[in-house]
Amino acid sequence: MSNPLRAKQQGVALVTVLLIVSILLAVASRLMAGHSIVINQHQNTFEQNQALQYALGAETLAKQALFEDFNTSGVGVDHLDEIWAQPVLPFELDEGGYLEAQVRDLNSCFNLNTLAGSNASEYLRRLKLMMRNLGTPDQLADAWKDWIDSDAVVQGFGAEDSEYLLAQIPHRTPNSLITHVSELSLLRNMTPEQLELLLPHVCVLPDTDTRLNVNTAGVHALASLHEDITPATVEALVDGQRNFTDVAEFINVNQDFTPADAALTVTSEYFELHAIAQVGDTSVTLLSLLYRDPNNGEVTVLQRDFGKLFRSNIQFSTES
Repeated sequence: MSNPLRAKQQGVALVTVLLIVSILLAVASRLMAGHSIVINQHQNTFEQNQALQYALGAETLAKQALFEDFNTSGVGVDHLDEIWAQPVLPFELDEGGYLEAQVRDLNSCFNLNTLAGSNASEYLRRLKLMMRNLGTPDQLADAWKDWIDSDAVVQGFGAEDSEYLLAQIPHRTPNSLITHVSELSLLRNMTPEQLELLLPHVCVLPDTDTRLNVNTAGVHALASLHEDITPATVEALVDGQRNFTDVAEFINVNQDFTPADAALTVTSEYFELHAIAQVGDTSVTLLSLLYRDPNNGEVTVLQRDFGKLFRSNIQFSTES
């Protein structure tokens, strides 16, 4: 006959062994899970760094292309058929992923910071004309003038601190040059729909007196120069090939722009690089503001933004 006490002791020992095994399995599982998290973290960090380096490489390539264009391929003129203006087609990366980049000429859009310069009244008139052409209230131009000018005097239908401090989220006007076009959204009475209409045609540059490049400027930027120039008359010009070597040649062909010849140029100083690099499951977008010195062609990075959503402007035909 078996001894009940011995059997009970064996049962307790078995339960103890099973408990120890369960604890060891739980610890091992925890260690494996932690190890997996560490591996994934290192993998994500590696992919993030690789994608960042590829994006910065695209920036370096854009700087080199702009420098070479200034000195060799496009001396004294900038137009949309030059190498810098061609988008970098998406191509595969060795680590698994792709890179795509595009460069935009910022002498092709309306510089909102010009309303803080010595010729602010003229640029205010142009901005109001652009807004009317786009179908947005031109009173918003007064609001923008008050947003960046250095005084506290209300311009027309504008607004100063006394009104913005009464908003649901109180804030003040910067009364200085701005660095990001998103500040348009803070204007009094600016709606998302109006902002969406304006954004493709405006930009902000660290300069209060920029000229439009007739070879690259868009329809509404050119149409804002004078009341006698309409978007309809400019569309044919923009849709055609533009490679004017000087402003006089452009005016000779397009007489309607004669009153605005002082606001025109055929070269550009400011450019914007937008790139996206994806490595594995990680992607990095880079938006860089580039300045090319008109004296020696040296290209400088003025600003970087890693939060701008990248939208490809490459179009493929169905046959392709």
